[in-house]
Amino acid sequence: MSIKVEGMTTSIPLDRRLAVDGGRPVRPPDRPWPRWPIPAPDAAGNLSAVLTGGRWAISSPSVGDAVLFERRFAADFARYVGTRHCVPVDHGSSALVVALESLGLGYGETVLVPALTWTASATAALRAGLVPVLVDVDRDTGCVGPDDLDLSVDPRAVVAVHWASNMADVPALDAVTRPRGISVVEDCAQAHGATWQGRQAGSLGRIGCFSFQHGKVLTCGEGGAVVTDDDTLAPVLQELRADSRRYRGDRTPPGELDLEESAGVQGANFCLDEFSAAVACAQLTTLDEQHEVRNHNYRLLGELLDGVDGVRLLRPAAGQTRISIYEGTIVFDELPAGMDNAAVAAALTAELGRRFYCTDEPLHRSRLLQPWTKPLLAPLAERFAAIHRERTYPNTEWLAAHTVQTHHSTFLGAEQDMEDIAAAVTKVLTR
Repeated sequence: MSIKVEGMTTSIPLDRRLAVDGGRPVRPPDRPWPRWPIPAPDAAGNLSAVLTGGRWAISSPSVGDAVLFERRFAADFARYVGTRHCVPVDHGSSALVVALESLGLGYGETVLVPALTWTASATAALRAGLVPVLVDVDRDTGCVGPDDLDLSVDPRAVVAVHWASNMADVPALDAVTRPRGISVVEDCAQAHGATWQGRQAGSLGRIGCFSFQHGKVLTCGEGGAVVTDDDTLAPVLQELRADSRRYRGDRTPPGELDLEESAGVQGANFCLDEFSAAVACAQLTTLDEQHEVRNHNYRLLGELLDGVDGVRLLRPAAGQTRISIYEGTIVFDELPAGMDNAAVAAALTAELGRRFYCTDEPLHRSRLLQPWTKPLLAPLAERFAAIHRERTYPNTEWLAAHTVQTHHSTFLGAEQDMEDIAAAVTKVLTR
C-alpha cells in the first residue's frame, strides 16, 4: 500500500506491520542520518594554535601576541546575542549558578523554575543557596508564562527556560516581575540564535545563560556563558567564575595574568579553557547557516504533518521570530490506540533508524532532583519538600505524555528525510 501525505507518496509494506513487530522499516538502513557534532572549518586550526601557542587557560600567564580564544569568544558571542557583556564559563550549569549568585539574594529565598526542563535549571538554585519552586508551563509552548507564576512564595527570580524550539515570552514575564523586584534569568541552553520580535534569546531578561554541551546547537564539548546588559552585574559575574578575579584590560604584558585580583565578591573557578573556547569560536561562525537548514526542514515536516489527523509539530508563540531547534517535538494530540508516547518513540526509532524519545522526566517526579539526598542542603531540602507537597502540574504532565522528540541534527539532512519522518508517523498512527 502507499500513503499520501501532503504532496509526497511513500510506500509502506503491504502487511502494515511496524518495524518493532518485524515489519519492513520506512527508511532503508543504508541511508545514514547527519552526524553531530559537525566540526567547523576553522576548528582544527584554532585547536592547533592553542596547542602550540603556550597558553592553554585564561589563568595562565600571557605570552605576548598569542590569541586568547576565551577573550575572543566573549566578544564574539556578546556581539552575536546583542548584549554588552559575555562571561564564558565551563558548563551551562555553572552559568546558571553564577547568574543566580550575582543577584545578591539571601540564603533560602525562592526562585521559580518550570517543571518541564532539565534538572540543572533547578539544582543551580540549590547550589546558589536558594529554593527552587516548580511551576507549570503553558500547554501550547511548553514554556513558563505570566499566568504560571506563583507569587505567593515571594520569589526573587524566575528562571525562564526556552524549551525544545520555543521561547518563553520574557517581555510578558518581565512586565509582571520587574515592578515587584523579581529578576528574570533566561535559561537559553536550548535557544542559541532564537529571536523574540527580532531580539536574541539571552538579551531579553536581566541575565541570559547558555550551555555549549556536546548536544547543543552551538557546542565545544562542554562549556557555557552568561550574557547581560547590566554593567553592574558584569564584573560580579566575572569574579564569581574566576576565584574573585576579573579581566585586567584589553592588553596584558607578557608574563602577566589577564585576571586581576579585584576581590569584590568571593568566587570559584568556573573558567572556560582555551581549547573549548577555540572550538566555540569556530562553531559560532557556522551556527546561522545550520539554523537555516534545520528551520527549513522543520517547516517542511510541519507542512507534511498538517495533513495527518491528531499529530502536529510544537509551534512557537506569535512573538517568536526565529526558532532554534534543540529538540524537534512532535505532539500527538491523539495517541495511537494501545500505545503511550514511549511506545510511539520506540516505533519511530525502529522505522527510521534514528533515535526518537520522550522528553526528560518532569522535575516534580525526577530522580535527578532530590536535594534531601545531600546533607549539606538539608535546610533548603526541607523547605523544598514542604512547598511542593500538594502541587500539581497538569500542562507539564500532558506535554510529557503526548510528545515525542528527536535531536536537532535530524533536521540537518535533506527534504527526503522529512518525508521519511512524516511517512513513519503516518504508519504508526494507521497501523
